Amino acid sequence: MGRSDNLLFPFYKNTIIEKGDTALLGFTNNNHFKGDLYDSQLNNWDINSNWELSKKYDTIICTRCAYFAKDPLDFIARCYNHLNKDGILYVDWGLGDHWRFKNYKVGWVKDNEHEYAYSDDNFLWSTVWHDSFINNNQYKLFEHRIEKFGYTSVKDAIFEEVPSVLKLHSIIDFFEVSYSMLSLWDDLPQLYTMLICKRLDK
Repeated sequence: MGRSDNLLFPFYKNTIIEKGDTALLGFTNNNHFKGDLYDSQLNNWDINSNWELSKKYDTIICTRCAYFAKDPLDFIARCYNHLNKDGILYVDWGLGDHWRFKNYKVGWVKDNEHEYAYSDDNFLWSTVWHDSFINNNQYKLFEHRIEKFGYTSVKDAIFEEVPSVLKLHSIIDFFEVSYSMLSLWDDLPQLYTMLICKRLDK
C-alpha cells in the first residue's frame, strides 16, 4: 500500500497468530495471510453498513481500515458476533498518516477540516484509546516525534481531533484485550496500535 509496508507487515506477522478459519477485512490484495478476503475498496463489505460475513470465523484480521468506522464500538461488536467461541480479532488503528496534507494533523479534524484517506467519501473517522498507552515506549516515541508540529500530548490531540474514539474499557466485557504499538519515522510520524481481542464467552 505504500511507504509503510516494509515495516508494517513484519509488525503484523510478529503480532498475529492465525488459527482455524480466518477472515481478512480491508485487504485489497493479500500475500501475507490465508483466509477469506473481504475488501472494503471493492465494496464486498462496507464498514459503516449493517454488514454480515459469510460465516463465523476463528480469526478475524482487520488492518488499516478500522479508522473508517464511524461507530468503532459497533464495528467491534459485529466482529465479536462473527467469531466462534474463543475466536481472536486482530484490528489496528493508525494515527498521523497525513503527511500528504499541508497542515499536519495527528487526528482527523483540525482547523474545521475533515480529512479523507483515498477518496472524498472515504473519511477517517475513528481511533482507539486506553490510558495505559501513555506508558508504552512506542507511544512515547511518537509523542516526541510530533512535538515539532506543535503537539504536546497525543491523548489531547486524539480527543480534540478524532471524531470517534473507542475506549478499551467499553469492550472488556466481551473481549480479553491486549495490544501492541509501532511508531514510524522521525520526519513523517505515524503510530499504529494493534488490538489483540480474544472473545469471552460467559
